[in-house]
Amino acid sequence: MKSTAITFAALTAGLLGMLSAGFLLSPLRAQSDSYVLEEIPVPKGERFEVGGLGFLSDGRMVVSTRRGQVWIVEGALKDPKAAKFHLFAEGLHDCLGLEIVDDVIYIVQRAELSRLIDTDGDGCCDRVECVSHQWGVSGNYHEFAFGLPRDNEGNFYVSLNVSFFSPKWWHGKSPVPYRGWVLKIAPDGTTTPVASGFRSPCGVARNTAGDIFITDNQGDWLPVCPIMHLQQGRFYGHPASLDWTKASLAFGTKSTNTDPPQQKRAAAAVWIPYKWSRSTGNLVSDRTQGKFGPFADQLFVAELTNGYLLRAQLEKVRGEYQGAVFPFQKNVGSAVRTCFAPDGSLIIGRTERGWGGQPPGDGLARLRYTGVKPFEIAAVNLKSDGFALSFTKPLSEGIKLDAKQLHIISYDYNYWWEYGSPEQRIKTHHAQSLRLSEDRKTLRVVMPLQAGRCVRMKLSGFMANDGSTLSNNEFAYTINQLIDGPLFEGHVAKLVEKPRPRENSNEDFLMLADGAALDSFKDTKGWRLGDVVLNKKSPERFDFKDEPKPEDDISNKVLDVTNAGQESCANLESKVEMGDVNMTVWFLLPKGGSTKIYLQGRYGLILTSDKATAAPGLADMGAILPSRNSAGTPADLATHKKTGQWQSVSMLFQAPRFDAQGKKVANARFKRVMVNDTLLHENVELFGPSLDAPYQDEVALGPIYLRGDMGEVAYRSVNFKQLSIARDPNPAPWQSIFDGKSLKDWRISDQGNWKVEAGTVVGRGPRSHLFSPRKDYRNFEFRARVKINDNGNSGMYFRVTFGEGWPQGYEAQINSTFKDPVKTGSLYNLALVRARLIPANTWFTQHIICREVKTGTHITIKLNGIKTVNYIDTSRLHKSGHIAFQQHHQGSEVRIKNIEIREL
Repeated sequence: MKSTAITFAALTAGLLGMLSAGFLLSPLRAQSDSYVLEEIPVPKGERFEVGGLGFLSDGRMVVSTRRGQVWIVEGALKDPKAAKFHLFAEGLHDCLGLEIVDDVIYIVQRAELSRLIDTDGDGCCDRVECVSHQWGVSGNYHEFAFGLPRDNEGNFYVSLNVSFFSPKWWHGKSPVPYRGWVLKIAPDGTTTPVASGFRSPCGVARNTAGDIFITDNQGDWLPVCPIMHLQQGRFYGHPASLDWTKASLAFGTKSTNTDPPQQKRAAAAVWIPYKWSRSTGNLVSDRTQGKFGPFADQLFVAELTNGYLLRAQLEKVRGEYQGAVFPFQKNVGSAVRTCFAPDGSLIIGRTERGWGGQPPGDGLARLRYTGVKPFEIAAVNLKSDGFALSFTKPLSEGIKLDAKQLHIISYDYNYWWEYGSPEQRIKTHHAQSLRLSEDRKTLRVVMPLQAGRCVRMKLSGFMANDGSTLSNNEFAYTINQLIDGPLFEGHVAKLVEKPRPRENSNEDFLMLADGAALDSFKDTKGWRLGDVVLNKKSPERFDFKDEPKPEDDISNKVLDVTNAGQESCANLESKVEMGDVNMTVWFLLPKGGSTKIYLQGRYGLILTSDKATAAPGLADMGAILPSRNSAGTPADLATHKKTGQWQSVSMLFQAPRFDAQGKKVANARFKRVMVNDTLLHENVELFGPSLDAPYQDEVALGPIYLRGDMGEVAYRSVNFKQLSIARDPNPAPWQSIFDGKSLKDWRISDQGNWKVEAGTVVGRGPRSHLFSPRKDYRNFEFRARVKINDNGNSGMYFRVTFGEGWPQGYEAQINSTFKDPVKTGSLYNLALVRARLIPANTWFTQHIICREVKTGTHITIKLNGIKTVNYIDTSRLHKSGHIAFQQHHQGSEVRIKNIEIREL
């Protein structure tokens, strides 16, 4: 199928494609006068994806790469630009951990811990000795092994990823021993499993006290990235690893990957906010004795997707670690490995490896402390009535502290098999009192506290006595336990009702820009379908290189508006209305162009073409537009791609809440906004519609509204998943009309080919019909989970009279790519949907409501909870009858399960 440009393409483009698309980024630099970021040029032509870092006793640096090389680097600390690289070893496999013991190099390969020996002293490895290979490798791409710190007894620690198998890559599995475990390996190779429950534990390090800590990566069973204190025998949350526990091996039990484990979980010491870390690398303890600044014994944490360096400060409360995490440096590239050099500078090793990351996606850099003390929140300590915030410098004597200077929220997370969790059960707090110590370096914040929650605090208007402002003004503290009172037995990540399993990432999404995409919108004047490119001579406008003919299959065409010479484009308003949604929109802008997107037609974002033509602040990429009660929220990161490249915005939106009388009881929120896969906003409360929004009232359901702002714009892949579930007004229970076993009481037309396979009704060609046993359904609700293959065509019939050929009754169409222009969501011949809302081979919920009203037969059709048909048949064509399914033609296949009905 030819892909063109109305831009409603496939559901979400691959992460790797986004990363390789060429972002425009500011030059890498440190955030303050206190630190200097220096690039270390690597050998020309090498893709230097760093997996491990260390130093020999003579000061030379050793670098291992995920591409199987080990390099020795001379002179990097004297003059990074003059560093000399010598290849010590190659031909190894995924070298993602490195340690040096008595000038002998140890590395973690995918399948073993290895010792590299230079037997003749020529500076090259002559022998690779296996220390241990006591873990399984099935060949799955995700089976990485990380490391490699040692404890006081000289034992090495190796952490192992779970495996991911397509298409359910979000369900980590453990097909071979010890995937999802951390192993301890003695110098003689003796290997001992230490702890389980990890997903992608990329970082392993120890603090100055000798305790081992693990970072893990957000995903299934991990709401966000944690830092965990490793202790023998503990389970840290991911159930796949339990397949290799003694109990599981003894009884032959295997995890389902979607059912919550019964094993007791250990608490994470720190949960890192998603906006700071989506893929955490390693962590390293500051033992530089001040050479790296005023953060002795704290942990510095690498982050590759957002390109951060973070700082973690831990304390023991009731015998267990918990504490705070702070942003430290932004825009350092895809930082996966860090290591302190002998001179106290921090070496940063980058790799994206297709995991995704902020450019640069490879290479080396050095972060050096200049000796100018930064103004930072040095530490946060939990107290019985709040927190004590310690600063690196005394606060200004002229500052007047006010509780309004502290923006405080608390939240927790969901623990489930879904990929990550947004912050849940958010509460806003106000400091009850503020007290400053005599030396003006410690601020006591009195506020209510609750165990099993995270507190994020943002400070504004704080100034040091030398006039400097905070380099980073925010922290997040994980409260596993309070200082006193009964011990808390729960978790920050709360066990909740498990989501329905799904087969692919498209499931439960609707596509507004596929097929005859303009049919998804109300007024399409000025818009057309086609494939657009920038005009080479005038990049301020588009050229159409392909426009579909009426007979063409117009899937994946770009939805474009052309209006050269005008200041603003036409507007598009969706026919469907939505509440809480997860939505992704792909857009293309010419030079100088901008567009606005309003969820529910009320809450807006602006999107701009490129950094060179965008204005800072609320006119820049991803800014949340102001309302009557809010000044708006600018985006503080540059996320533009080059002009002429497709860009994406993903929004997790929570609609306003209303009580039974219609009074608003909670504001709308942008729970998450990401542009070009970079997080710009999290949990932004919306106090009302944007000032220039099409609608100024507030409602529970509303359309998406796409507005051209300046110049032309093209859209594709406008895809959304409804998250809110409307209150069910019908108290009657649903009744299953299919037992999942047989069709013995159902009637099949003569040429029918209907079977039951694994609890699912399957219909294959040639054309036939399947009729329910009962034939007097009149006023009812009917729903089922349905999947239709590519080029398949089917239908759900109701109030049907049995007969040869076409049955007599209403038909709710099921058609993804078959050439019949009537698509899924239609009421055939009466209320048509021509856009392809549901992709082929994807389960969705079809829900039909049929009842008699004064004016006729009222029929409602919903797809995945979204209303596509609201029609009254004044002729009352069909009085009552069977529920039936149609299989349309040879080569078509329809699958139907969870068939339920209830009468009205």
